[in-house]
Amino acid sequence: MTKNKKILVIIGYRGIGDLIYLLPLLRSLYATYKSKLIIISNKVNHAKHVYKNENFLKKIINFDNTRLKYFDQIKKTIKFKNLINSFNCDKVYLTSNASRLVLPISLSNAKEKIIFGKGIFPVVKLKKYKHLTSSKKIFTYTKKLNLKRKIYNFNLTKPKNIKENRKKVLINLDSHHNQNNWNLGNYIKLINELTKKKFYIYVNFKQKNDLRKKIPKYILKSRNIELTYKKNISQLINIINQCKYIVGNESGPICLGSSFKKNVHAIYIPIHTEPESKLINNRNKYYNTHKVSEKIIINKILKSLK
Repeated sequence: MTKNKKILVIIGYRGIGDLIYLLPLLRSLYATYKSKLIIISNKVNHAKHVYKNENFLKKIINFDNTRLKYFDQIKKTIKFKNLINSFNCDKVYLTSNASRLVLPISLSNAKEKIIFGKGIFPVVKLKKYKHLTSSKKIFTYTKKLNLKRKIYNFNLTKPKNIKENRKKVLINLDSHHNQNNWNLGNYIKLINELTKKKFYIYVNFKQKNDLRKKIPKYILKSRNIELTYKKNISQLINIINQCKYIVGNESGPICLGSSFKKNVHAIYIPIHTEPESKLINNRNKYYNTHKVSEKIIINKILKSLK
C-alpha cells in the first residue's frame, strides 16, 4: 500500500537553485503517497521561504550542516539521529550523500532509507553520474526512483495577490561564488540604459557583499532604483513576481525567476559555472561571457526589454 506513508526528506544542499531542482521529487512523493512531507533542510538554503506556498509541505525543520570537530560531530550525529527517530517515518530520503548526514540516517530506526548516490541503500551509484551537474544529478536520481506518479514540474507556486509590472526589472549583481560574477561596470552601463527606458529597477546583491561603495551615487539616489540587499528571501520572491524581467549572474535569483516563468537573461562565466537553470526553464536567454562581448550582451538584453 502506497497511500498515507509518513515521508521524511532531508535536504543537505545549500543553494536556492537546488531546492527548485528538487521540486519534481517532492511533488512525485506527495502524489504517490498522498501524504504531506516533513522536510529537514540545511538552514542556509531558505527552504522555509522558498517552499512556503507549496501544497506538498507539512513541516520544515532547519538544521546546521556545518562540519564540526570529532567529538562535537559525534554529539551532533546522535542528536540528528534522534530527530529523525522522533518522526517515526516509513521512508527517509536523503537528497545528497554527505557522510555526516548518511551516518545518522543509517543509525536511525526509519523503516526504509533511500540515499541519493550511495550503494548502501542504492538509488544509483554516484560514480556513474559524478560528471553531472548538481541539477542533473538530482533529476537523474528522481527519475530512477520507483514511484507510481512522477511529476516533472519545476514551477514554484506564485504568491497570491501580486501583479506583474512589465516596466519592472530585477538586476542580480552577485552569485554564490564571486568568481561567477560579470563585471560590475557592465551592469552599471545596463542600469543607465534601462533608466532611460523608464524602467523601475531592483538591484539585488547579498548583504555580506555590500556593493554600495562601488555603485555610483546617482544610481543609489535614483527614485526609480531600489536596492534589495536587506530583503529576506520571501520579500525577494515577492519582488521577482512583480517584475517581468530578471537579469544577472547565474544564481539563486535567476533560478527563482526561471521557476516563476519570468523573462530571464542569465549571464555566466563557463570556467566557473554552467547555466543549470536551463533545466528549470529552457526558454531563458543565456550569455556566455567567453563567446559574446560585453557590448553585444548589453545590446541584446536592451533589445529584449521593451
